[in-house]
Amino acid sequence: MSNLNQHGRRGVVVNFFMNSLALPVLLASAGTIYWINGWVYFGFTTGYLIAYTLLLMRITPSLLNERGKFVKEGTKQFDKVWVVLHVPLTYVILIISGLDAVRYQWSSMPLWITLLGVAVTVPAYYLSLWAMAVNLHFECTVRIQEHQRVCKSGPYRIVRHPGYASGIISVLAAPLILGSWWGLVLGAIAAAMFVIRTELEDRTLQEELSGYKEYAKSTHYRLVPLIW
Repeated sequence: MSNLNQHGRRGVVVNFFMNSLALPVLLASAGTIYWINGWVYFGFTTGYLIAYTLLLMRITPSLLNERGKFVKEGTKQFDKVWVVLHVPLTYVILIISGLDAVRYQWSSMPLWITLLGVAVTVPAYYLSLWAMAVNLHFECTVRIQEHQRVCKSGPYRIVRHPGYASGIISVLAAPLILGSWWGLVLGAIAAAMFVIRTELEDRTLQEELSGYKEYAKSTHYRLVPLIW
């Protein structure tokens, strides 16, 4: 933690606090502490958060410091709206999933689909960590930073927004792990929000970041190779 400033340390604390809230939300909505799916999901998110923190502390603590700033000059207005909508939606997904899968059992999801959610979560988290490891400007808000350069290495050779690709997989996998079809409906809404954010950010980068238009010509796809 010695390489972190007050923003970085505060960001780490807030991240772990927000993640810790997920478990009581899940168990309270389910009405039981004996919900294996909820514990598995919480284990995945906690493991990712630990890996994320340790990775950035080791290779780019300055990025962890920047990501710890809650108010950032130059953040685009559309992104402020996106964050206000997206953060509470993630908790609503957990609440609905607990109510659906356990407390009221509105729907029933086959085990193999739940296992599919587990299987795709690991590569999704790896993709996110890989993108952070190579991109010094991998922030949590959309803005053009001072001295920002286009990242063309790692997963950015394949798609222009690997972080958002990971986010889409993760929000769809979460209700699968939790075994909730109704949660998946909300997960699809969250995924659509990521697609919209991707398009808006891509337009911003093409208009304001030097060299990005040329990069977009060589790396054609935003999120999914051969599709978009």
